[in-house]
Amino acid sequence: MSLNDIENEQEKQELKAEVLLSTYYPDVKEWDAQYGSFFSRNYSGDLRECHPDMRTIELSRNGIYDLLPEKLFFDEMELRFLSSRDLAFKLSEVYEEEKNIKAYFEPYDSYFFNLSMRLNNNVTHILDNKTKILLKTLFDYDIDAEKNPYVRMLAPLLTHVADIRADIDLITKILSEILACKVEYRILSPDKVLFIVNKLNLDSKEYAAFMNELKPLFDFVQFWFMPMETECDYRVKDFEQRFILSEERALVLDYNTQI
Repeated sequence: MSLNDIENEQEKQELKAEVLLSTYYPDVKEWDAQYGSFFSRNYSGDLRECHPDMRTIELSRNGIYDLLPEKLFFDEMELRFLSSRDLAFKLSEVYEEEKNIKAYFEPYDSYFFNLSMRLNNNVTHILDNKTKILLKTLFDYDIDAEKNPYVRMLAPLLTHVADIRADIDLITKILSEILACKVEYRILSPDKVLFIVNKLNLDSKEYAAFMNELKPLFDFVQFWFMPMETECDYRVKDFEQRFILSEERALVLDYNTQI
């Protein structure tokens, strides 16, 4: 998609050039920027023109030349006492010199624009990946390397570990949301908690696979969220299936049958 494909004209008007260019031309890292005047923002967006094939853009913002005092380059007192003919000639010289001065500053304008775009991209990257960065920085945990889907869902809550740790009721609610089924717990002893995952209608193969998927999850819970010196264990149960021998739905000991 190119910049010209943007249907929302208001988006073109309101968004900064850095955002638009990073979104629609992410592979272009350097642009030759030509600055117009900030006064043109009254009828144009920040990005007035874009030529991706030539890597050139025109912006509705002040460049370095526009930000410097005019007296650094011209003395208007020289124009006050000139005749109309001399004034016209002098103004043409001034405009030409002004054009040359702006051309001198263009490489610097382009440098600062590209620097601004890189900073914008870095900030966007941090905001989009703030949880990943926090997990790696604070907990030395690389969520991208995590293969277990349930652990990937739980891991971002490490940033709230101080509020969650040792709160068994809250941990149980979180597990229920992650596993999309009812989870309960039982206190077996002062130093042992059993979580019961109510997962319905699993056959023997599905039960075995689900148990294997849960092991990394509850290892993670044990390490990060359980109180010190408290062990957690888990069982998967189907309390709703009736005890009926059937070839279609085999009974699995300790899941939908109990001795």
